[in-house]
Amino acid sequence: MKLQSKTNEIQEKARKHLSPVMTRVTELVIEKAHGAKFWTTDGKEYIDFVSGVAVNAVGHTNEKMVEAIKKQAEALIHLGLNYGYYETAANLAEKLAEITPGNLDTVFFSNSGAEAIDGALKLAKAATGRPAIIAFEGSFHGRTLGATAITASSSKYRRYYEPILGEVYHVPYPYPSQLKNIREEEVEEYCLNQLQKLFDLRVDPSRVAAIIIEPVMGEGGYYPAPPSFLQELRKMTEEHGILLIFDEVQTGFGRTGKMFAAEHANVTPDILVLAKALSGGMPLGAIVASRELHEKWPTAGHGSTFGGNPVSCAAALANIEVIEEEKLVERSAKLGAKIVGRLHNSVGHLPGIVEVRGVGMMIGIEFDSQSAAVFVPKIKSKALENRLLIMNCGVSGQTIRLMLPLNIQEDVLDIGLTILEDVITETISGN
Repeated sequence: MKLQSKTNEIQEKARKHLSPVMTRVTELVIEKAHGAKFWTTDGKEYIDFVSGVAVNAVGHTNEKMVEAIKKQAEALIHLGLNYGYYETAANLAEKLAEITPGNLDTVFFSNSGAEAIDGALKLAKAATGRPAIIAFEGSFHGRTLGATAITASSSKYRRYYEPILGEVYHVPYPYPSQLKNIREEEVEEYCLNQLQKLFDLRVDPSRVAAIIIEPVMGEGGYYPAPPSFLQELRKMTEEHGILLIFDEVQTGFGRTGKMFAAEHANVTPDILVLAKALSGGMPLGAIVASRELHEKWPTAGHGSTFGGNPVSCAAALANIEVIEEEKLVERSAKLGAKIVGRLHNSVGHLPGIVEVRGVGMMIGIEFDSQSAAVFVPKIKSKALENRLLIMNCGVSGQTIRLMLPLNIQEDVLDIGLTILEDVITETISGN
């Protein structure tokens, strides 16, 4: 009774005082978490296939990260990078310069992915002196006004906020199921032609500061852009002096079986935007570009009170250390392929399922739009009843996306996948 009373008390406080604007996925009250599991205040244990929306890449409360956070908190919690340097921020910037592709060697720290996206847009405009930004249909880049302006995964994100950032254009993402009446083998050429058509009819490329893309679409459906498409995009941007921005907020730090998704296409963007798994649960975002480009951003042209917080940077350094020491990038590639193979065999043949796909451990189970509306909400609900937390994504909510810790224990993974497989099978078969 005491446990339930505590749960009810917290729920009542939250419902009374937390803004209802945020989508509420569950009514659970979480007390603690570790690895790929969490426990509620009423004593129930759940398996977590969401990982804080792809944040907890090395699991909840990883021991090395917890120790790093404690040690840094005892020494310095906040000062502000305006007022001096400190070791964790300098070391993290150096580490990011080491592990990111190409000549990306200079970092601006922010508090979140959306905030880093806004900063990247400002950097592109300041460095080029151009006003226009091109993004992709189906993309999700965040909820600040700048990030909202380039987001196009659902009209709901923009509904109340127009007019917002001007000179933003959208072109189709090479995602076959979202392009009606276009043959799959023609999708890539079609999307590149639409970009050229935009240049010809609506915005001269000399006015475009940047093109921003998720190398693997996240919230829009968990679908990877073909490497050849990203390579052509790189050629087009270089031809016109346009900066190429990769939003790797969700794909970075081993999620796709490479440290960064850009590596799959062997393309180095001009600006790389990072967050989520960067710091494994502490608030932190990063804008990474060359020193030459950053030097075109006038001093005082941007700033942040909390960006590069010492504790968040310490957590990020420990997080990256775990990823490297435990070879989690390599594990992501191998284990992700194994999971996709298993799910393809167990549920991929079921009616309504279009595809089981994955790039590393960025895994999606896509339903056709009609089946998604009927089945996906039931699958999520039944999974939660069986103490498995899962999430979907996509313009019509069509894709169940798995965001597992890269170091998830195989016995926990097997239990979770079995629950998921059983729930999908039962739901589709009507049992």
